Amino acid sequence: MEKKKFRHELKYHINVSDYFSLRSRLNRIMLRDGNGGTSGKYKIRSLYFDNFEEKALKDKINGVNIREKFRIRYYNDNPVFIKLEKKSKINGLCSKSATIISREQVEKLLNKDVDWMMESGDPLLVELYAKMKYQLLRPKTIVDYYREAFLYFPGNVRVTIDSDIRSSGLS
Repeated sequence: MEKKKFRHELKYHINVSDYFSLRSRLNRIMLRDGNGGTSGKYKIRSLYFDNFEEKALKDKINGVNIREKFRIRYYNDNPVFIKLEKKSKINGLCSKSATIISREQVEKLLNKDVDWMMESGDPLLVELYAKMKYQLLRPKTIVDYYREAFLYFPGNVRVTIDSDIRSSGLS
C-alpha cells in the first residue's frame, strides 16, 4: 500500500493589482506548469459530491480539522482524461488520491447507475460507492475556473493562481 503524501496548502484572496505584481515576480523565479500552454493558463472543471446536509461544504467553511471531499475533474474542456479524486485534510495538511475514470462511467454515475463502482475493484471507486450508499453523497456542484501554476522544484513548491471562478448546483 502506498503511503499518503501530505502537503501544506494555503489559500489567499488577492486583488487584481496584487495578481499582476505576484505573477511578474513568480515568472522570474519559478517555472510555468507545462499544462498552461502558450497563455500559461488551463481550465479546470470539477464536479463535487456532497450529501443533502452539505456536510463537505460546511466542514470546509467551518474549518473542521479532519475532512474529505470527492470530486470528478477534467481539464481544458476535454473529457478524454477524467479523474475521480478524494482530497483529505488532517491537522492542516492535505493529501489527494485519484483514479482515472471514463466519460461513460461518469455518465452512468450521473444517471444513478452506480453498482459497477462496487464491482470495479478500484479502492477509490469502491469507497465513493459506499459513501454514496451510506452517507448519501451525490453529485452536487460544478465549479469551473482558470489556473496558472508555477513550480519551484528545489523547495517542492507549487503556487497556483485561480481566476474566473464560477459554480452551479445540480438539480
